[in-house]
Amino acid sequence: MAYGKRTLLGFLLVHFFCLGTNAKPMVNDGDWPWWRGLERNGIAHGGNYPVDWDKQKNVVWVASIPGRGQSSPAVVADRVFLTTADEKRQVQSVLCLNRASGELIWQKELHKGGFEKEVHKKCSHAAASVASDGERILVAFLNHKAIWLTCLDNKGKVVWQKKVCDFNSKFGFGASPLIYENNVIVATDNQGGGFLTAYDRRSGKAAWNVKRQATPSYSSPTVASVAGRQQLLLSGGDRVSGYDPGTGKLLWSGRGGSVQTVNTMSFGGKHVFASGGYPTKETLCYDATGSGELVWKDKGDIANVPSMIFHKGFLYYVSDGGIAHCREASTGKVLWKGRLKGEFSASPTLAGENLYCISETGVAFLWKADPKQFKLVSEIPMGDEGFASPVACGGKLYLRVAEGKESSRIEKLYCIGPKKPTP
Repeated sequence: MAYGKRTLLGFLLVHFFCLGTNAKPMVNDGDWPWWRGLERNGIAHGGNYPVDWDKQKNVVWVASIPGRGQSSPAVVADRVFLTTADEKRQVQSVLCLNRASGELIWQKELHKGGFEKEVHKKCSHAAASVASDGERILVAFLNHKAIWLTCLDNKGKVVWQKKVCDFNSKFGFGASPLIYENNVIVATDNQGGGFLTAYDRRSGKAAWNVKRQATPSYSSPTVASVAGRQQLLLSGGDRVSGYDPGTGKLLWSGRGGSVQTVNTMSFGGKHVFASGGYPTKETLCYDATGSGELVWKDKGDIANVPSMIFHKGFLYYVSDGGIAHCREASTGKVLWKGRLKGEFSASPTLAGENLYCISETGVAFLWKADPKQFKLVSEIPMGDEGFASPVACGGKLYLRVAEGKESSRIEKLYCIGPKKPTP
């Protein structure tokens, strides 16, 4: 087994994920197995992460990625998984890389043809991130006007594949699949009528299905331990909702969050947080104990595409227009704003007390998660384009960027950090 010794925290996390299931997720606290990380909050474990690097300095490896995509990598054990799409050949694929070297282990083509004629200019045909339980890789693609959920084993062999539902949205699809206990859960909000659907991740058998509104939205669901229980959180359709992740039962719901949402909800204590930008721009805080009470809202500068991070009672985020924010989570009071260069679609990642993010023009920014003041630490050009959110795990930082334009464009995945194993 390539996991090494588990820390106590890692053991407890694995134990938590295994409760009530025979299908044990083989993940630990040195992994980033799905969208927003092990605890689905955008926060890395450990604190020894790089603060000084460039395209050569402190680069452990760099891998060329064929095609185009905005998905972030999933990092589990000795593997790195990510999706990509060859738009010229109309092929959607999953890549498996060696975590230590970046060498390609396998590439699996899942769909050929069936691409949408139009997606948003900031999207692609490989926007959703992979989820891995250590034995299986779960991936969702929009193809032939439907959402397809595929389960692969660690050798790239298809275990099962399901058509989740027909999908009607002119902007594409970006909701990442979610692993919870025995199941994998996928959200498919679209103008034809969407669903929250859970499948047994081993067999592909349907576990439960919840009908959603007939409006397009692009947010990924998340599971949070909030207000004393596990809740499945999702915004969209002018609603913010909490569900029982085991059954799909609606626990509470509140109005707001915009009709079309993109980012993933954040959470902390008894509160959950949502933001959206169409047609209403607003940031919202809800009581998640069951009342659905709106605690505060603000129509000021919001994060529409990037997700927010809750940390030690404060909300940190970067707006689409490149303004870093810190809010007091309980009141919504803005404590500071700091200007970053460019526009942002990627979500920040917190590692130690530092926030990492990358602009649409491929510049990596590093600033402090300090409620007292905005302090920019680093500004590092890494490419010409950056839409994938940074991943931080095991003392390493993973950045997906693109260099060049049009026919000369090539995507790269950088692994940054000390070349010696992190204790």
